[in-house]
Amino acid sequence: MHLLSDTSPDVERRMYEAYQRMPAARKWKNLRDDYRMARGLHAAGMRRRNPGVTLVEIQADWIRATLGAPCPVPIPEALVEPVDQEYQPVFRFALHALDALGIAYAVGGSVASSLHGAGRMTRDADLTAEPFPGREAALVAAFPPADFYVSLDAVRDAVRTRSTFNILHPATGYKIDVFVRKDEPFEREAFGRRGPQPMPGAPDEVVQVHSAEDIVLFKLRWFRLGGETSDKQWADVLGVLKTQGDAVDASYLDRWAAEIGVKDLLDRVRAQV
Repeated sequence: MHLLSDTSPDVERRMYEAYQRMPAARKWKNLRDDYRMARGLHAAGMRRRNPGVTLVEIQADWIRATLGAPCPVPIPEALVEPVDQEYQPVFRFALHALDALGIAYAVGGSVASSLHGAGRMTRDADLTAEPFPGREAALVAAFPPADFYVSLDAVRDAVRTRSTFNILHPATGYKIDVFVRKDEPFEREAFGRRGPQPMPGAPDEVVQVHSAEDIVLFKLRWFRLGGETSDKQWADVLGVLKTQGDAVDASYLDRWAAEIGVKDLLDRVRAQV
């Protein structure tokens, strides 16, 4: 069975070669960094929805989301984990590079769904970028070849065809998938609805993130394109809808779900909320 992938065969090969060479200590650090980022995104999302939330409440919600049930015992304040960690440095580097080049973007994928819904650990990040013809070489040059792998041909092709290219950091195996925004009504609307979000560990830095409604729609569309087999995509959608509750714009979801052919999936996932 062919699985839908947003990673080119060249980058996938290099990624697994990097994992083969990677020392165990680096892999342990990756797990720690991924956990910290997931905790930080979860906390940032809670604080955005409820600015007065306490660290104990944040930890209790994380435990509830992780275990699927409330914490069975009270949480002593002395055992509350810090959540204001610096977010993933490779991801942060990429966002700074796009900003420096004046390339408009929106954070999507599991990073955005962790902000809007239930946090989960991940080894990659998704970005939607406005087309940037003529700046492909400048973007590749912003990622030092000693530290990153980015194919100029792949970037040029993605900009020309409004498709995807990958940015790989071999030392950590961290990957960023950049989706060049398609020239279609839904993607134009979604990009226009992106909004600012302060990131954990860097409250003065604001990044642009896809809205909760658009993340639901993007993930339902990806779930359909992938043969409706991805438990992670479905769980991410459920997490966003359960977390956002009545705050989501139901009429917007209904309109665009019908437009992009996922209204039946939206109805199905709503029945599980």
